[in-house]
Amino acid sequence: MDRQEIFIQGHRGCRALFPENSLSAFLHASKLGVDAIELDICVSADKQLIVAHEPIMLHDLCLKPNGEEILVSEENQLNLFKMKAEEIKSYSFGTLPHKKFPLQQKVKSHKLPLLELLGLLEKELGDNLPQLTIEIKSTTEGDGKYHPGPDAYTDLFLKTLDSIDPQWPIVVQSFDVRILKALDKKGIDVPLTVLNADKAVEVDAMLEELGFIPEGWGSLHDLIDQELVETCFTFGMDLSAWTVNDKQRADELFQLGVRNFITDTIEIW
Repeated sequence: MDRQEIFIQGHRGCRALFPENSLSAFLHASKLGVDAIELDICVSADKQLIVAHEPIMLHDLCLKPNGEEILVSEENQLNLFKMKAEEIKSYSFGTLPHKKFPLQQKVKSHKLPLLELLGLLEKELGDNLPQLTIEIKSTTEGDGKYHPGPDAYTDLFLKTLDSIDPQWPIVVQSFDVRILKALDKKGIDVPLTVLNADKAVEVDAMLEELGFIPEGWGSLHDLIDQELVETCFTFGMDLSAWTVNDKQRADELFQLGVRNFITDTIEIW
């Protein structure tokens, strides 16, 4: 497979190599030449978008401000939606061994507001900015507990989006259909991707629920077959595969027609 034929997205930066959703991961992925960096956002108590995959401080990834470990029983009490951005930044991550990625570099990192993180990246990368693929983390069960409801959440996102340097190419993705519908209704002017990890979901049914055809369909790579590739082509949707960390599987997907890959380990490419 020719590297020029494919679009590579660094998943949470490049979490097989550096702590996920960290400045170091995004910088390293960018310097390795990825086409996009994929990141996740949650919401703080003072209504800032925080770059983080979970809305809590996970005990096996994070440490308290004084360096002490977090107990499993404490995780849910350390809810980002109930903490202000400055308090969130006082906790650290990236120095504990990662069970899934033993070769991950240990770099003390902090969960940063999206705008602050992008500002730091801009200083380092200059005009050579990759695409930002921003995943909005949201569930029906989490409304009011771990994040705002869809209307308030999308209002906050669009307000923040207005403050992002227009040099950044941006794609927004989410598993939450409500979020994508709200963004589409409010006239967002960046591409939207619907994410799916459920083999029971049919494309037609999902599009009917959305009420519009998004620019992209992001699928768990195990669910991708020739039929899905052809269906996405028929609807004019870009198909992205996640999370592809195996060269053999990448080659199989390429043969099926996949050209957009989200990966933890950039080095296999």
